[in-house]
Amino acid sequence: METEVILVRHGETEWNRDFKFQGSQDVELSAEGKEQGEKLAVRLASEKIDKIYSSNLTRAYQTANLVAEKHELQVIQVDGLQEINFGEWEGMTYQEINEEFDFTVDQWMKDPVTKKPPAGESLKQLEERTIKALKTIIKEETGNKIVVVSHGGVIKTLLCNLLEMPLNKSWKLKQSNTAVNILKFYEGQASVILELFNCTAHLDE
Repeated sequence: METEVILVRHGETEWNRDFKFQGSQDVELSAEGKEQGEKLAVRLASEKIDKIYSSNLTRAYQTANLVAEKHELQVIQVDGLQEINFGEWEGMTYQEINEEFDFTVDQWMKDPVTKKPPAGESLKQLEERTIKALKTIIKEETGNKIVVVSHGGVIKTLLCNLLEMPLNKSWKLKQSNTAVNILKFYEGQASVILELFNCTAHLDE
């Protein structure tokens, strides 16, 4: 039995535009982000979607809700799909962090799997909670086509886990705002195929 997951990153926020670390901060979509979400909704309007899930953060929920309106569905929010917690780095740029903290982004990137920002999460912690959340959703939605709207860090971490890639290489996977990724699961969760990756064709229309 096939279960299709349309995995989507949220639309743009002002913090995305300013290159600030957002993490668990509840930042809303920018005007551009809302427009991106509307284009995404048009793209997915003709799909037969059974359920729509999102992170509990506003930027993901707003994006998911634009899609849900086209299908007369309610968005189901899942705490476990929230973006990585960057702790004390949140709201700051790369340069600001490297100037103010002894433990810099460059140092973290040498071992993001086990190391974590001050008062934040490691990639391993992110992987554990997000894969648990996704597997719970897939189990409940076996045989269905669903949309899951989350965050760049979450999606890259999930893809590394599902495709058996090294987690410390997740930064090599690009995720643009409202990018569409399609995963197909067979025989429950035993086999998975990545059918589409980081597609933003709808933004060019």
